[in-house]
Amino acid sequence: MSLQEQYIFWRLTNYFLIEEGYRLIHLHEKKQELWLDNPAQKKRPVIRIQMKELSWSNVLERDIEQVMRVCEDLRKQMGRLKLPLINIYITPFEPVGDTSKWFDQLLKSENEKISLDNILIDKENASVQLRALEAELDVPQETFQIPDHLDEAAITTERSLVINHITAKVSEEQVQARKEKPYVTYILLAIQIAVFLIMTFTGGTSNSTYNLVRWGAKFNPLIYAGEWWRFITPMFIHIGLLHLLMNSVVLYIIGPMAEKLYGKWRYALIYVLSGITGVVASFVFNVNIAAGASTAIFGIFGALLYLVVLKPHIYARSLGISIAGLVVVNLVVDIFSQGIDLAGHVGGLVGGFLIAGALSMPKQYFHWRRVLYGASAVLLTAFFLWFGFNKGQQPYDPENANAVAGAFIQKEDFQTAQKILDQLRISGSADDVTYTNLAIIALTDAKVQEGQYYAREAIEQESFNPHAHFLLARSYEIQGNLELALKEASIAVSQQDTEPYVQYKKYLEDKIKTRQEV
Repeated sequence: MSLQEQYIFWRLTNYFLIEEGYRLIHLHEKKQELWLDNPAQKKRPVIRIQMKELSWSNVLERDIEQVMRVCEDLRKQMGRLKLPLINIYITPFEPVGDTSKWFDQLLKSENEKISLDNILIDKENASVQLRALEAELDVPQETFQIPDHLDEAAITTERSLVINHITAKVSEEQVQARKEKPYVTYILLAIQIAVFLIMTFTGGTSNSTYNLVRWGAKFNPLIYAGEWWRFITPMFIHIGLLHLLMNSVVLYIIGPMAEKLYGKWRYALIYVLSGITGVVASFVFNVNIAAGASTAIFGIFGALLYLVVLKPHIYARSLGISIAGLVVVNLVVDIFSQGIDLAGHVGGLVGGFLIAGALSMPKQYFHWRRVLYGASAVLLTAFFLWFGFNKGQQPYDPENANAVAGAFIQKEDFQTAQKILDQLRISGSADDVTYTNLAIIALTDAKVQEGQYYAREAIEQESFNPHAHFLLARSYEIQGNLELALKEASIAVSQQDTEPYVQYKKYLEDKIKTRQEV
């Protein structure tokens, strides 16, 4: 997105949060989407803002249908008879196709309880569209005016105002509740921030799959290979600054409350153990690389919800509504979002509830149900571990694992790459790319016979594999069989006429010629 789209996104967010007293109820950093609600002024609409390239009208149609479903769930959870929503799209250009039916009229759900006002702000017409938005929301003119000279500093200013406001609100809401410092929460925050900084300076977190896996992100093939500690480390790793910021803010809000209610050691156990149950659930149901404190944070949500079950007369009104609302809103939005580890969130939530039931609160009399809660947590975790590891013995799509192994080979971490590739072979998932990578590792380690075997296996699975032919040629050359080496090098060149293969073929031809002359 250009500077203009980014500025508008943060300027609108800044205004609604600071000037109108809205609160942030959900943010999806990957989709560049946020939802805002104004509990103090219920007549004001819920606002959804998203930066997105709307290439075609059918993409817009599907998104609006999804927004309608999310709104209906939000309406029920908020206990409102009707829910108006302003749905703002910030996009570089108008979508191709007829979009008049989406933007030229107020849309209503079938039960007429949701009213949806879609607003498009594209690069070419942004100024006019922002003026219209000001008029529709009765906002002072030029509130959303775009500066004549827009630069990164203007965007940074708007973003900083938003972040500072959120931080200030969090501090204001929590300062009265803290008589004793929540040191465990501070330690957890410090650990994840320290890990993020170290990762940032050793390869990054947003765009480096290699660095995420290297530092302990959940990656199923390595868990299958015996790296059990990956059930623990993902809860301290974050993918990008915004991911870290949002999880840290939520932990800062709910952590001290849970720490005060449960006590320090119980709170620490709930956090870590529910984080593990969340990662176990992700291990079973999500094949992608995953990381983040959200599994443990949902565990704290579950622990707070347990208090509502344990003592509804005390916590149902003061705690139950707010915590249940936060959980439901996040889960509802997760369901209709891509790139979210829903299994990890649900696993953490259920695990936190059961673990809290087993530990209970300080100074509580023992009750048999604590044994039931503890046994349930252990048995469910054990069952999912068995189920997950059993899946690792069956064939699965090797594409993701091959890509990660390739990244480790490029970084010359052959030991980790070997673990990943061996796991693919054991499960019967290995393909031509797997065997090509294995051949690279073997030849690098001077294991010529092994490298030759893997290169042949790669070619057997996919004959069009220039690099496997090149590696097979290298193995023949090392063994002194230059004629076979030249044959395989010639095939590599015929399949992919690139400089390294051409030069290697010429090198072999010259070497054979020299030997014949001698």
